Amino acid sequence: MERHSPSALSSPILPFSALAACVLALALAFAPPAQAQPELYNFSVGLLGTVGGSEDVSPGDDLDNTGFQVDLGMVTEPGEHLFVRLGQLGLDSSDQFGSLTGADMVYATIGGEYRYRHPFYDSGIFLALGGYRLQGDDVASGESKDETSLGVSLGATGEFAINPSLGVQVELSGHYVDFNEAQIFLMGGVGLVVHF
Repeated sequence: MERHSPSALSSPILPFSALAACVLALALAFAPPAQAQPELYNFSVGLLGTVGGSEDVSPGDDLDNTGFQVDLGMVTEPGEHLFVRLGQLGLDSSDQFGSLTGADMVYATIGGEYRYRHPFYDSGIFLALGGYRLQGDDVASGESKDETSLGVSLGATGEFAINPSLGVQVELSGHYVDFNEAQIFLMGGVGLVVHF
């Protein structure tokens, strides 16, 4: 399977990564100090619609694939949460994803998230480990193929409260997974989260 050279890969991803890093750095630099107040809840459940993909594959290097994600969180300390994220991302907005057709990726991750309270929203940064599965049909043979691998994800969240038990959550994440077809995946999501 032919892969992009590092120079070909860096051109589309690097500007996006640099921009995201600059926005995050500015947000943290100019945001009011985080308040170490205890959360008014113990658990969170969120449902997000997601969009994303990988630019680390050809053909199929689109970021407009759609999916969903379920977030299950538990407060461990003020400002510290343990999150399990379960999701599926269809990789079929193009006819092919590398050597696969009808591809999709399912995943389950677990990791810590640090939350910062601001006057109008909560922001968070998370790091997680997980298991990923890529499945689809081989273009040449038509046979079903699947591949599983461990991976790591890094992301940022923002939650805007509707009331004390309901909010709108926005999430951006990057995933590194050692698949044969692609290794770097980018995702964004938005949805509702319930606290109890």
